[in-house]
Amino acid sequence: MPLRLNGERGRVAAGRARAMLDELGLSAVAGQRPGEVSGGQGQRVAVARALVTGPRVVFADEPTGALDSLNGEQVMQLLTAAARDRDAAVVLVTHEARVAAYSDREVVVRDGRTRELEVTR
Repeated sequence: MPLRLNGERGRVAAGRARAMLDELGLSAVAGQRPGEVSGGQGQRVAVARALVTGPRVVFADEPTGALDSLNGEQVMQLLTAAARDRDAAVVLVTHEARVAAYSDREVVVRDGRTRELEVTR
């Protein structure tokens, strides 16, 4: 999805996008289309795209699903750091305990019922 912002706001967001792509090791794919990158690269680009406009809430459904463990850790570090830096929330859906471990609050949905777990870190 193209980033369509004009003027100064667009320049700031574009600079932030380039910085995030660089941080994720994706500078080389900046000009490529989704069909031209791997699934893992596409997923990391999607995370960067979600963060560049500085949202207050990011909804992430299995953000590390197509990633190897190293890139998954990198994405989770980026998501959590971005959320803390911007005082934003990340609503994360995952089946992986190592990904859920990044959360400050954990709600489990099982058999249609929700239950909040105590997070001890």
